[in-house]
Amino acid sequence: MSRTLKCFMILTWIFGSFWPSCALATNRIMGIRHWVAPDHTRVVIDTVDEAIFSVEKGERKLIIDLEDTSFPNHISQPILINKPGLEGVAIATRAPSGVRVELALPAQVQTTVFKLKPLQDKPYRIVIDIVLPEVAKQESEARERVKITRKDRIVVIDPGHGGEAVGAVGKKGTFEKDVVLSISRKLQRALNKRPGYRAFLTRDDDYYVSFRKRMMIAKEYGADLFVSIHADAARNRTAGGTSVYCLSTGGASSEAAKILARYENLADSVGGVPNGEGGEDSDPIILDMFQTNTINRSKSFGASLLQHLQKENHLKFQTVQEAPFLVLKLPDVPSVLLETAYISNAKEEKLLKSPRFQTKIAEAVADSIAEFLPPLPPVAVLVTGGKAEKQKDQDKTTRVEALGEVSTAKKEGASRTVDAKPAAKNGPSAPGKAGESPSLREKATFYRVQKGDTLEKIARKHSTSLGILLKLNRIKPRDPLYVNRLLKISEASAEKKGEQGVKAPVSEGKSLPAEKAKKVIYRVKKGDTLATIAKKHGTTVSVLVKLNRLKPTEPIYVDRKLVVSGNPAL
Repeated sequence: MSRTLKCFMILTWIFGSFWPSCALATNRIMGIRHWVAPDHTRVVIDTVDEAIFSVEKGERKLIIDLEDTSFPNHISQPILINKPGLEGVAIATRAPSGVRVELALPAQVQTTVFKLKPLQDKPYRIVIDIVLPEVAKQESEARERVKITRKDRIVVIDPGHGGEAVGAVGKKGTFEKDVVLSISRKLQRALNKRPGYRAFLTRDDDYYVSFRKRMMIAKEYGADLFVSIHADAARNRTAGGTSVYCLSTGGASSEAAKILARYENLADSVGGVPNGEGGEDSDPIILDMFQTNTINRSKSFGASLLQHLQKENHLKFQTVQEAPFLVLKLPDVPSVLLETAYISNAKEEKLLKSPRFQTKIAEAVADSIAEFLPPLPPVAVLVTGGKAEKQKDQDKTTRVEALGEVSTAKKEGASRTVDAKPAAKNGPSAPGKAGESPSLREKATFYRVQKGDTLEKIARKHSTSLGILLKLNRIKPRDPLYVNRLLKISEASAEKKGEQGVKAPVSEGKSLPAEKAKKVIYRVKKGDTLATIAKKHGTTVSVLVKLNRLKPTEPIYVDRKLVVSGNPAL
């Protein structure tokens, strides 16, 4: 036991011995509670009426003096906590009619004290937040490192409520905050077992995280997807089913969605966030930031999610519902709120407590995520000074190439041909820009994306290269691909595919079969990538990888000898 804590306990005994509790005080402390998070500890003092108090910060202690207040004898003396942000809490009467609450603190902490008015089942409260700034900084930096070094799809899972915000409560006393945390942990494990995915939680214990911080966590991780897990409730105990919601920048899609959003948006206020981030009104400035694309992607994922979840529980709504949920205000990250089941329904409360049902829900969500977000293709490596490092400028499609197949197309897409550009003034034979292939300056075939398509599969189907496909459509290798999107395909490549009995000349990004093409030895130069080497020799990265038995992400070093097949572009 530390010397500070020993002194703290002695002072507590002295205060309790000489100053009896004031039974005639108009206000009274009902209880003292605390929650511990990795970067902060929260202490909450419940009072019958609004408290008048003063705060004094001393060396390794924080003193709160409440005026005209008493406390019940059942509160233990002292309350030993021994957590990184807080060693203990002592309470004693203070002459003539007050109470002193003293917190024993370690060094290097920041404290904030504020009061809250009654809300739902919560009384008047005095909230003391003890923040560990170094821990908070380290956690933020760790999340940023994940974003910078990422090789996988990043999914941020948000267990709703937590700490003082228990959420909905079942008839058997089941707390929403507990079951959604359990489901979220199972979902995290299910995703982390799958190659190409990394999942993180906004909270991994019983403490509250503000809406603002939940969104900050997702941004710092560089999330590809944000999934908030909840359990629904209603006064009608027979109501049940699973539902999925996404953000609406206008009104709600139904009265039920409006009521649910209003309830969920109060979580910040219930959880003890100062200034009530959880108010009903939506900030029009923030809403203006949203892109239609992000909301549409959220709806697309939500629809897939419903298809998978209906196998595990009946659906409350057959379509994705919309409402202005504060926790979904991420401008560039597809985000949904999942109501797993009704905790107010006796049958579904039992299901929510069942590890088997929790696992089924988690696996269904994981399957939907994998369908919506295929693993990222490996990225080419840039050779500089004999050391390999990841290509930084992915906007330059000539220096980056996606490797490997992600999935196979399930349907054939219809194509149509139109003029990509008006004819040049000097006639059709007028040359284009230097280095520009004819397929990029004459005509293009438009292809409508089908479910299951990938950019590489589409390029291979139309006998073109991924680089040309990216350049024609001004997109990046990692940009999402939407069903029914029209993509330009070089007509020259499309015509070659249709030719029968005639061998088409090898064009940029296309190679002869590896076993038939002429093989040469190439010595890697500074600045080379597999993509640039393949382009230079009229072959593909896939052929290079196969010929040299490389792993797609394996670095290549200066002076390394590679077997190359194809028609060198001299």
